[in-house]
Amino acid sequence: MFSQENFENYPDRQVEEDEESEESYTEEEYLKEDQPEEVNPDRLEESNTEAGGIDYDPFTDDEAGPSPSPQREQERSKAKRRKCEKLFSLECSFCQRLYRSQLRPKENFSAQISGDSVQEVVANMWESGKSLIKREVRFENGIPKWASGEIPGEESAEKFLIVYDVTAHKSYATTNLTSKKLQKWRDQIVKVFVYAYSKEVETKGQYGDVLKYLINPKNPDRAGANSMREEAALAKELREKNSHLEGHSSSWLLWATTIHAAPAHEQEALKEAQHPPINISKYFLWVGVSEAARLDSVHRGMVVANTVNSRWSKQIREIKEDLHTAFNIIQGAIRKVETMEAESNASIDILSAMESAVQPEESELSQQ
Repeated sequence: MFSQENFENYPDRQVEEDEESEESYTEEEYLKEDQPEEVNPDRLEESNTEAGGIDYDPFTDDEAGPSPSPQREQERSKAKRRKCEKLFSLECSFCQRLYRSQLRPKENFSAQISGDSVQEVVANMWESGKSLIKREVRFENGIPKWASGEIPGEESAEKFLIVYDVTAHKSYATTNLTSKKLQKWRDQIVKVFVYAYSKEVETKGQYGDVLKYLINPKNPDRAGANSMREEAALAKELREKNSHLEGHSSSWLLWATTIHAAPAHEQEALKEAQHPPINISKYFLWVGVSEAARLDSVHRGMVVANTVNSRWSKQIREIKEDLHTAFNIIQGAIRKVETMEAESNASIDILSAMESAVQPEESELSQQ
């Protein structure tokens, strides 16, 4: 455990740390650091002190040089944020930690967390920070293994979240948060450390074991990816497990490559899946596992086809009846038109005869 007294005994170390770059570290760079592993600064977040926290933490993500006053930052944040209607409201800066003794975790994002109770605040913290969580890791006889639950739930918040008071330099587990403490933090900025693999991964060495046994390829090629031998072995394993699927050898290799390209904590579930991912499913055909299964599949296909055919036959029948009705209507209209045409011709003949009868003729008297 580091305290204020221990911190004062090592001023040179603090100066060196302040001069280090604040750039974000990658996972591989953490393994290459040539510095001794330090005791976790928030190791005592569950200690029973008056405030439920620990002593001053010298290994926080402080910027080199003088920093602005916390009171000034709080006043500035108050002016920018509109008033929250919830009982508790605080600005949380979420930082992902790969292991507990990691000194400078990068800040991933900030979020406004509010709620009317401690449980609601913790639930909202979990909802905001769960995107930084990968999967819980447990150590059995010093060997890291994935926990049974692939996706941690809200009930696991204590295993993945630590709240750090940047003003008091104290860390708190989610179970140690109280209404009084949240009210004190209202409209203030606090850090939330989110552990990617749970707080079980304490040191850089343990994180190296996680990379070695669970994440990195066992037999990598020169580029650091899985070798073709590993790809072929997994493709063969998938073919044997999924005898109900049929595909070209390249299709099985594509499935194996897709699994190896997925995040390490998701690969086991993808290997146990009975169907390939939807984006490559078009390269496979479903086949029956026995002759009876194939006949049953054909029978079900015929039933479906017959049902579809029957539905179309009914519609065709209805259209045919409508056409017959329309044809009868047209025939009746044609007969009426023919009758009207005959009457029109008769009227023309009568009028022509009458016109001839009343036509004036010249007489001897009219010629004189």
